[in-house]
Amino acid sequence: MSIFRLAVSELKKLTRSRFAVLVFLLLPALVIFASVLLFSGFAGTNIKIGVLNLDKDTMSQLTVGVVMSMFKGGTVLYVDQDYVHKLLRGEVNAVVIIPENFSKNLYSAKQTTMHFVPSPVDFQLSVVTYQVFSSMLRDLNGSPFFAPQVIRYLFTSPGYPSPQLVVGTSERLFTLPSVLAPIALFLTSAFVVMILSVQTVVQDERRNLIEYYISLNVSSWKYTTAKILSYSFLGTVESIIALMILVLIKVYIPIHLALILLVLNSILHAGLGVLFSAMCKAENLANLAGVSIIIVTFFLSGTVVPVSSMSKSLKAIATHSPIFLENYILRKSQMHGFIDRKDFLVIVLEVLLISCLSFFAVRRIFSKRR
Repeated sequence: MSIFRLAVSELKKLTRSRFAVLVFLLLPALVIFASVLLFSGFAGTNIKIGVLNLDKDTMSQLTVGVVMSMFKGGTVLYVDQDYVHKLLRGEVNAVVIIPENFSKNLYSAKQTTMHFVPSPVDFQLSVVTYQVFSSMLRDLNGSPFFAPQVIRYLFTSPGYPSPQLVVGTSERLFTLPSVLAPIALFLTSAFVVMILSVQTVVQDERRNLIEYYISLNVSSWKYTTAKILSYSFLGTVESIIALMILVLIKVYIPIHLALILLVLNSILHAGLGVLFSAMCKAENLANLAGVSIIIVTFFLSGTVVPVSSMSKSLKAIATHSPIFLENYILRKSQMHGFIDRKDFLVIVLEVLLISCLSFFAVRRIFSKRR
């Protein structure tokens, strides 16, 4: 039996269920729309900061007005003592409380404090607000910004337009769909391939198909290669469907480079699935391994936790993880117009290494059945 016939046979087994085929076809649309369209709502999110001013000094309104003028209109609104209800209903993401004698201490060059109260609704926005606000105030520490003369000048002088950031040809990258698109593509392929391939060998063992293939003189090399080819083919088809959806909704992405990376991504995760399937003794353990790998891969991709904020050892692992590298190559091509061959070589080597390990794991099973 040839490798091609083995691969076709594997694909036929996967397509016997119409429900499975339907899920396979709909999953790319589901992942893309969930990650790109739903998360695009963050782009229209307006952070609301409530201000409760307890300072009765005549200069207090002037001081607070200048400080809060650093935020765009509509971001800051004044609240009363009943601010807790606004926080609980999510009407404001946080409340900043200006204590008594704030202006007096500020103009006397004394250390002043403002109390920050977050909202339990959309708490992540509250945290972002705190980090930005706190960082901004730290940057102003020691500067003459809060001198009384500067405050009066800033408040009474006519407004001047602030500079605008221009990113040139890469501006279309700074939309949330473009930010999330590569990760959505690579994770869609990895998820589908891992969930399917991580069960394949352990199922063949349970159904005594390993002995059947041995009786047909199918070598472990042919068996492993056919498995990887069939599942990587499914992952590539899944990726193409997802890529077509992104093109239809006009998300900027280099198609040719994305296709190459998606093929490598599918082969790598197909090999990884076969490897863990050969190592696990039960289907539930194999499923758990597959889901765990996808979760770890997702966290190492830099999507949830910025790579720059990781520890040195974890950063070294994350920067060599497949999905991070694939996204990194794609981003460098989009932003700087070149492809780093070293990064490409690392991915190819990872594909070869995983494929070899899966071959040795399967050969061990075949040798026990002979």
